[in-house]
This record gives sequence, structure tokens and C-alpha cells, in this order.
Amino acid sequence: MPKCSLNCNRGCGHDHSSKAEQPPSIVDIEVVRRILSQALVNMFKRSIACVQGEITEDERAEKDQKLVEWLGDTFCGKNPHFEIGPDDWNPDGLAQFIRMTVQEIAEKTEEDTPEETIYETAAYFCAKSYLVLRDTFQAGWEIEDANNLPPMLQEWVETWTMLFVGAVGDDFE
Repeated sequence: MPKCSLNCNRGCGHDHSSKAEQPPSIVDIEVVRRILSQALVNMFKRSIACVQGEITEDERAEKDQKLVEWLGDTFCGKNPHFEIGPDDWNPDGLAQFIRMTVQEIAEKTEEDTPEETIYETAAYFCAKSYLVLRDTFQAGWEIEDANNLPPMLQEWVETWTMLFVGAVGDDFE
């Protein structure tokens, strides 16, 4: 792109707007889809490593707990690498939406703060994801790349993506 001269009056037609890099938004469907897809791939790889004796069950559980905490931090708006949603969406609006959408979480988190609800939701996502990963593996699907998930995992990720961005109907799960 040609540079403006020192006497540019901003009428030269060049774009002088800020080009500052913005962090990805946690209410962007594509961003959340990538986060959850990569989480599934990582969980699957940990499971295989555990079965093959490369890591212990305790090490796998510890890494899963770190994932739960990372997801909780991210969707509570505490992760500085992500832009939060508008107004009070993270964590207040999201927690309220989750409680209205997922009955099992609503029952578990009735007395919880919005942040506690989101961390509980992250734990629920991870626990339920292992069941879907098992079914996918037993069906003979390979799970190596977050950009190329098997159809049943794509559906799973899509359901959870829509939940985390507030776009799910009443038929969650």
C-alpha cells in the first residue's frame, strides 16, 4: 500500500482507520466452534495416551480439570486472549441462558453464582464429551484434526457452540 506524504489531508483515499489487532470474541460462533473442536481433539488424544500408558488416569484427570478451568475462565470473560460479549453477557447473561436451556445444569446450579454456573457447565461439557468421543471411536472414526471432525462430533460441537453464544432453542441435547 502506498504511503501518504507528510502533507496528506486524509482525503487521499487511503484507509487511516485503526488496524489494531482485536482479540477473538467469545460470542463469535466460529471462535467458539474452534475452541470446542480443539478441546475434543485434545481430550481424545489424552484418552488414547492414557490407554497406551503414556499418562496416568490421574494425569488425564488433572489435564481435564485444567481444561474445565480454562473454559470456565474464558466464558466468564476472565481470559485476556478473548473479547467478552456485549453488556453483561459474560458471565451473567450466559449463566442465565444456560440455566434456562439445560435443565440438568439448572438443577445443579440453582443457588450458584453466574461464574459457578459457567464452570459447572464447562465440567458438564467435558464429562458428556467423553461419552460422545467414546461412541465416535467405537464407530471407527479417526479424531485427529479439529478442522475435520467426524459428523457426530461436528453435531456435538455445534450444539454446544450455540449454547455458549446464546443461540440454542429449547431442544438442547
